[in-house]
Amino acid sequence: MEENTDLNKKEGFSNRINHIMNTIGLEIAGFAELTGISESHIYALSNGTKGLTTEIAEKIAVPLKIRKTQILNPAYLISDSIRNAPAVKKFHNTFKKGNPEYFTETKAARKSSYFIEQELLPTDLFKEEVYGWQVRDACAERGINLSSKQVSQNLNYLVETKKLRSEKRKLKKKNGEMADREVYVYFRDQNDQ
Repeated sequence: MEENTDLNKKEGFSNRINHIMNTIGLEIAGFAELTGISESHIYALSNGTKGLTTEIAEKIAVPLKIRKTQILNPAYLISDSIRNAPAVKKFHNTFKKGNPEYFTETKAARKSSYFIEQELLPTDLFKEEVYGWQVRDACAERGINLSSKQVSQNLNYLVETKKLRSEKRKLKKKNGEMADREVYVYFRDQNDQ
């Protein structure tokens, strides 16, 4: 009977930890960085395989500007205001650009950028100049439906990281007509082909 109670406590703390991470918009890696707790320990707390100790509760409470007893007491409702804690805001400002894997809001974009980089970039698609709509169509053919904005952001990231090059050209429509408007086209460097 005691074992079942321990299990319920672990599951309750698991929900609590996940609620905190969701509220402040951090993935396990980001939460680990913020709190100074190892990723494996955060993962174990998140999935309920480890219980929450007072030491770990203290490490979580400090950057959130709350007391460890507030984390340890399941009856205490943790306010959404924790996202405005100075340490949380500073963390977002410091790591937002360089470490997108820390943040929940970048999860979808990271998946799509991984797909474009790992699945499309090695193909012949970028051997010639391609428009964003052609990349979007290539993704859709493979079951990945992305918005024009997502495709554009991912392609621009690949340009920034020097995995692709880009230049402005007149827009080629799907029907083959050329428009007056100029847009970027994307291609691999000849040395990479």
